[in-house]
Amino acid sequence: MDWECWGSVLVGFDAGLLHAYSLRVPAVAARVRTEFTHILDSPAGRVGELAALCEMLQSVARGEYADIADALMDRAYELTGRRPPVPPRR
Repeated sequence: MDWECWGSVLVGFDAGLLHAYSLRVPAVAARVRTEFTHILDSPAGRVGELAALCEMLQSVARGEYADIADALMDRAYELTGRRPPVPPRR
C-alpha cells in the first residue's frame, strides 16, 4: 500500500523514489541503495524503481527537478541501457 498515492504500487517504487530524491546528496543516495539493495536489486524492484524514475522524469519535462534531472536520466540509463527521451527543459 502506498500512502502518498493512496493505492498499491510496484515493489521498489517507494525505495526507488527515495533513492531518486536522494541523488541530490550522493552519500545519502549510496546509503539508500545499501539499505534497500534487497528490494532495488530484484527484478520487481528494478521495475518499481523505473516507474518512480518515469514519474519524476515527466516532472523534469515540465521544468521541475532541474537540479537532479541529469542524475535521474543517468540512473534510468544504468537500469535500461538507454537514455530516456525527455523533452528539453523549459
